[in-house]
Amino acid sequence: MRGKYKPRILVGLTIVSIIKILYCFYHQQNHQMIKDGIRNHDFKEGVNAVKKAFVAKEAFHPEGSLEKSEANKGYDIEEESRREVHGVKGIHDVGPIKNTNKWIVVTSIASPTQDIKSLATLSEWQLLVVADTKTPKDWHLDGALFLSVTTQRSLGYRVLEHIPYSNYGRKNIGYLYAIQHGANIIYETDDDNHPTDGLKGFITTDKMYGVVPTTNTTLFNPYAYYGQPTTWPRGYPLENIGGNITSEYNAVHWNTTLIQQGAVHGDPDVDAIYRLTRKSNSNLLNLTYDDFMPPLIYPKGTFVPWNSQNTLFHYDAFWGLILPVAVTSRVTDIWRSYFTQTLLWLIDGHLSYMPPNCYQFRNYHSYIDDAKQEKRLYYQAGELIKFLSSWKCKANHLPLCIQNLADAMAHKGYWEITDAELIGAWLQDLVNIGYKFPVIAKEHLDESVDFPITLQSNNRFPVSLPSNSKLIDIGGRTSKIKNLLYNTCYMYNSSKSRHTYKQQLIQPNPILLLIIFNTPVYESIPYLEALYDGHFVKTIYCGPNKPSKSILREWEINFITFKQTVNYLPGSSNYECLLKVLKLGLSVEGILTIADDAIMKVKAIAKLPLDEVWFNTRNFQSVEQFSKVVEETSKIGMRDPLILGNNSGISEIASVEHGNITTCNMSNLQGKCEIITRSMHFKNFEKNITNALDELHQLQNSNKLIQTFLVNLSKHLFGSKRKAWQASDMYYIPRKHFEIAIPILDVFFRHKIFLELAVPTLQHSLGVKYSNVGMAAYNWDFGGIRDKPWLIFSSFLNSSLTFLHPVKLSGIAKKKSEITKMFCAAMNSQHFTHHFENDL
Repeated sequence: MRGKYKPRILVGLTIVSIIKILYCFYHQQNHQMIKDGIRNHDFKEGVNAVKKAFVAKEAFHPEGSLEKSEANKGYDIEEESRREVHGVKGIHDVGPIKNTNKWIVVTSIASPTQDIKSLATLSEWQLLVVADTKTPKDWHLDGALFLSVTTQRSLGYRVLEHIPYSNYGRKNIGYLYAIQHGANIIYETDDDNHPTDGLKGFITTDKMYGVVPTTNTTLFNPYAYYGQPTTWPRGYPLENIGGNITSEYNAVHWNTTLIQQGAVHGDPDVDAIYRLTRKSNSNLLNLTYDDFMPPLIYPKGTFVPWNSQNTLFHYDAFWGLILPVAVTSRVTDIWRSYFTQTLLWLIDGHLSYMPPNCYQFRNYHSYIDDAKQEKRLYYQAGELIKFLSSWKCKANHLPLCIQNLADAMAHKGYWEITDAELIGAWLQDLVNIGYKFPVIAKEHLDESVDFPITLQSNNRFPVSLPSNSKLIDIGGRTSKIKNLLYNTCYMYNSSKSRHTYKQQLIQPNPILLLIIFNTPVYESIPYLEALYDGHFVKTIYCGPNKPSKSILREWEINFITFKQTVNYLPGSSNYECLLKVLKLGLSVEGILTIADDAIMKVKAIAKLPLDEVWFNTRNFQSVEQFSKVVEETSKIGMRDPLILGNNSGISEIASVEHGNITTCNMSNLQGKCEIITRSMHFKNFEKNITNALDELHQLQNSNKLIQTFLVNLSKHLFGSKRKAWQASDMYYIPRKHFEIAIPILDVFFRHKIFLELAVPTLQHSLGVKYSNVGMAAYNWDFGGIRDKPWLIFSSFLNSSLTFLHPVKLSGIAKKKSEITKMFCAAMNSQHFTHHFENDL
């Protein structure tokens, strides 16, 4: 029986082939129509030409007939275009629409899931759920709009003719509806994804901070960047797995990326090959990524597959939302990602992979069925990227380039001709609903780079393995520290003393530790790692030049450099380190800055308020004075209010309010500053101070952050052109002040304001609220006990002080036994976590 129908099949194939050939021939003519329309008219008329071409092209739709094209010959093109526009309907009764331009688009065939219910509660977002034929007819959820199948049919979109039922591409209808009804930002996800931050981790401002890889590479694995080097996103070419692993990046401040893919904890978007080779019969896939890496921005020419599960689109990238429908659901969003990213570069747009902001409890999938659906990804992804890397658009307008690339991908066999037709209908719908396409950049300038950074994930979470995951990376680092402690402290410690101070396991503070070297004495890095490892979600070192490759490689540290100011003391403007870290865009609760030659009771940090400034000092010059400091600070409550004056830790406050620099009376700060300053610190920097404050006053009308800083400066230092002098080797700035600190430190740094002037002025303008939060003791006895901290170290450990300066751990590498004993005593105290404790 099967042989009986063979001739019919061949005839059918022949007819289809003929229609396809005719389609391609006429499609070339239509492209010429578009080109002619744009060459001879302005962009608006060019768009009309696009619309005309789409109407004309419809006459040769492969599903139609040659007679249909003949019938269309007599049609008035302009009238047809007006009829098409009129066919797009207005707002339908799908539920009350919130007053917002932020939309969430989801398609679902299930009743409202818990994740869908959670999305509906986000007050700043309008949730839109697109139905398919299997979606319950009585689907309803307060706070959500629902596009039923019946409603979809009445919308009048051209894409409706090209999207089959039971297809993930039904989402395209929701995109158009959101755009038509005022969306400026669209977040797309699935009904089994749970955002963990209320979608606040995405960037919606004009500019954003992040990093880009330093090397030119066609592909870059974001999962490796976020700490899971043995994983890869679905659609990543299999032949490239394991390549392009780096720790070298450039920090950038670019226009905000138009498309932002958020990393996902739990069961993220990996392919079936990964799941089949790592699956466990008893444990669900539960991967975690580094929450505290900067956003990863992809430069022009570097591809990455991204999906439709946790992705945000800005308005100028809405044209790239379209999902092809003739490929499988496991391929559609990946092919879209490569297609869209190629076109994004034409408008100087970029894509970014954002830090994890979502958790997925994946709906049930058959891994074998997934593998079958992903076949194109395994065999064509690499070829597709090679093709896209060499593809060029000769047109001058984005809609033409979109259609040209869609046609080229169909011609090359990456998707079907029906998907090229779908994109044609999509472009016409966008025009009809009033979407404004971005303009192709005439000149593609190289993006600016702020500074280089050695950066890597801390890897403080399970690495993906077939069965029960173990903390392999933590174990490796711990072994290094154990060896260091054994070799350093064995002769000073006994197992009995270690039993005495057995500690509980630590929970990292959600803050970044910034350790600054004024001079390159990097031999202390291993001992600093031993003191502070695991207590902070991330540690970054900063110094005047990079450590040796052996230290960078062995200890896998993060490092940035700062420039030494010529003819100034070493580290006189090392707050450049803080400025650079602020410009990474890290999602930490605060930044704690400490000098490499200081020491802190690391466990005390967990008791301090993370949303307040820590900036308190007490100075001493003898053992007796230190004892007095210990006694005085023990009587101050941690949250006693700070009263600015002689006992506040500030050495001096000076003013340039009346021209020349004068010193203020610390007992009467609200009065005029009329004392002739004797401080060489102020006199030497008088011109710098004046110029910096003058610039800030000039910028305040155009920069609200600077205006706020000046208002607070006048409030807290009792004058709008005042500066404070205070030791600044240890201080903390909470996240709520990150944004305002950047422009202030930028101005201070340009004018070479000295460290001990820049930092305290910033901190006290922000508001130092408490007297004994993170109290630090500074030893100013140069040539005396300053270089003998072991004389007071025991008292420090038993005091209420948090920091002590200086304590130069580089002395351990120089075989100074007093420093070594002091370090080992610290590691054995209750203030630090001993890395041998888990063996006891």
